[in-house]
Amino acid sequence: MKEKISIIGVGLLGGSLALALKKHGDLSLVGWNHRASSRKKAARLLPVAPSLEKAVEDAGVVVLCSHSSSMGPTLRQLVPWIQADTLIMDVSSVKGGVVEAVRGIPGIQNHFVPCHPMAGKEKSGPHYADADLYRGKVVFITPLPKNPHPLVRKAAGFWKKVGALPVVTDAKAHDKGVALTSHLPHLLAAALMHLYGQTRGKSPIFHQAVGPGFRDFTRIAAGHPAMWRDIVEINAGDIKSFLSQYRRQLAQLERNLGKGKSRYWMSFFEKARDLREKLQ
Repeated sequence: MKEKISIIGVGLLGGSLALALKKHGDLSLVGWNHRASSRKKAARLLPVAPSLEKAVEDAGVVVLCSHSSSMGPTLRQLVPWIQADTLIMDVSSVKGGVVEAVRGIPGIQNHFVPCHPMAGKEKSGPHYADADLYRGKVVFITPLPKNPHPLVRKAAGFWKKVGALPVVTDAKAHDKGVALTSHLPHLLAAALMHLYGQTRGKSPIFHQAVGPGFRDFTRIAAGHPAMWRDIVEINAGDIKSFLSQYRRQLAQLERNLGKGKSRYWMSFFEKARDLREKLQ
C-alpha cells in the first residue's frame, strides 16, 4: 500500500515538494489549501482533498507549508484526525516561534518535527513550483525537546527523498543563523526599494541607472509580503541584533567616505570579495 503524503498549503514550497515527490511511485499525494481559489490552482499539481480532515486522515506524513503564524492553530485543528504514527513537519522560516506556538498541544512531540528548507524563490504560488527546488539544499531540522529519535530520523529520511541535505540543530541557533543570512538581507533589500521609490520621481536618471547590480541586490524584495511580515515579527530580536551591527558598519563606511582612504577601501573590497568567493 502506498504511503499517503499530505501537503497543506500548496504554494511555491508545497507545490515544489509535490512535484519532487511525484518521482517516487511508492507514494500517494494529496493537497489542501484553505482558499477555494488556491485549491483550484493546486489541483493542477496533485489531487486536492475536499476538506482538511480528509487531507490528513490516514496520512503517514503531513507537511505544513503555510505561514509561521498559522502553525499553532493548524496543528491544534488537525491533531485529532491523524494516525498514531503520523509524522508532521512544517517549512516555516522561524523555528523558535513555532516551538512556542505548539507548546501545550497534547502529545504533539510524538508527531511534529519542526523543519526549514533553505530553498525558495522571490515568486510565490504553485505555478512557480519546481521539482528540483530542494535538490542540494540544506533543510534544518529543529526537534522538539521530547521528539522520539525514530521520528526525527524519519523526518531526515523524508527530506533526503527529495534530494535535500538535512541538518539537525536547535531552534535558537537556527533563528540566529537565518536572521543574518536570510531575514536581514530581505529587510535591507526592501528598504533600498523604498528609498528608490521615494527618489525615482525626482529625475528620470534614477530609473535609467537601474542595472544588474541593483536588480540582483533587490530581487528578494519581491517576496510574499504576508510571509515576511510574520518572519520579522516573530524573529524580531535576532534581526534587531544584526541590524544594529550592520548599522555600525554603515556608520564606519560613512566616516571613511571622501577622506582619501585608498588603502582602507582596497582592503575593505578585497576582504568582501574573498569572503564572497568562498561561499558555496
